[in-house]
Amino acid sequence: MPQLNDWLNALMTDFTITVVSSAGLINEVQRKQFARAQGLARQGKPVPPMKSRLATVPVFDPSRTIHIRPISLLHAVGRITTPPILNPADLSSTWAIIRYLWAFEASDGRQSQPLVLSTIAREIDFHQKALLSDEVGMGMANYLMTNYFQTTNAIDVSIALQTPSWNLFQQYPTSPDYLFFDDPAGHVYVVECKGNQTSHDTTLNQLRRGTEQVPSVVFSDGRRAESLIIATCMLDEETYVCVIDPIDEDSDQSEFNAFQKAEKMGPTEWRVKDDEWFAMDSRLVSRAKTLVYTGADLEALGQLPLDIQEYWMRYVRRPIQKEKLRTDFGDFTGVRETVGTVDGLSIELYRGMLEELYERFSIQLNDRSEREKRGKESISAPESYANKFKELAYFSKSEESSTQVRVQSICRDGTLLQFTITR
Repeated sequence: MPQLNDWLNALMTDFTITVVSSAGLINEVQRKQFARAQGLARQGKPVPPMKSRLATVPVFDPSRTIHIRPISLLHAVGRITTPPILNPADLSSTWAIIRYLWAFEASDGRQSQPLVLSTIAREIDFHQKALLSDEVGMGMANYLMTNYFQTTNAIDVSIALQTPSWNLFQQYPTSPDYLFFDDPAGHVYVVECKGNQTSHDTTLNQLRRGTEQVPSVVFSDGRRAESLIIATCMLDEETYVCVIDPIDEDSDQSEFNAFQKAEKMGPTEWRVKDDEWFAMDSRLVSRAKTLVYTGADLEALGQLPLDIQEYWMRYVRRPIQKEKLRTDFGDFTGVRETVGTVDGLSIELYRGMLEELYERFSIQLNDRSEREKRGKESISAPESYANKFKELAYFSKSEESSTQVRVQSICRDGTLLQFTITR
């Protein structure tokens, strides 16, 4: 297992990744689309609908090299893979974070060293490797959306749009389709997340599949959620991310089915009938996800409709003792969990949320009027807190001694991740 200094270097170094969104990339993906269509036609098989109008994303065109610390990436992985209610099939929502604590190679002291996976991570079996690629791909998309598109909330597309109840059980295994937003009544992105450790050709095929899979979301006021496909490629010598914008085609304006928040109009098309209902539910799901992230499972359940509360109550863990943590950014409330390693190290994980947010989010919503009231409230962290972040949405710091290393990541969304590794 790594030494304490290796943990510190692996988690806190400013590694580099390249984010690509260029005309050349668009051409490569369109050639994949054409080859796919021709191949299916020769076999007499139908060609699936795909978004053929592709565009670059201005913030990453021309391509740019950015710095990222693995502790912040792990924070992003933990946030996006947390369901809005704890799934009985995965009784510890912390594992998506702990699982990859060892996944990144420690710094060798070079300047501008690229982010790469560790040797241990590359030697795991095929199925675990695929899961790592998927979840790191989702975390990378979350990191980019939070930092460069100012969207601090992400919820599963099917949960956001399905009625009359959210299909909460589908959140794990995680779906690659997410809605990102700062507030759901404003600009909304629908993002297809991809990841692999294989090759550029695999990345192009993932982007091509994304043009067939990424949902289109149209609101009743005429707004469209902007679609993005974000694919992360983790190679032996570098990590790069490809981002494209599959432009939605205009579709027919047939009537909505009554009494639905949203209606599925085709394999990848949703129309929101009630924008206010959608926004309210999305805010409450975001509240629930943040509460589950901090171990507040019972409080998270209290944000959901009463029929869902009654069904899922049997699966909720007994309340976990909350602990406060004071930081330069404010006071946080959260939970600590500790695991041991085979060579005698103790790894303590603390997941928390800003205390002011916890007090606001944890109110039990026992009737429809209370849900409607709370569902209209802002889910953003206080402005005085958010203003402490400058260019990036993540802040990280570390402390070390001869027997202990502590690394901490704080996000503009009001959440915190901290590891304490003790020998």
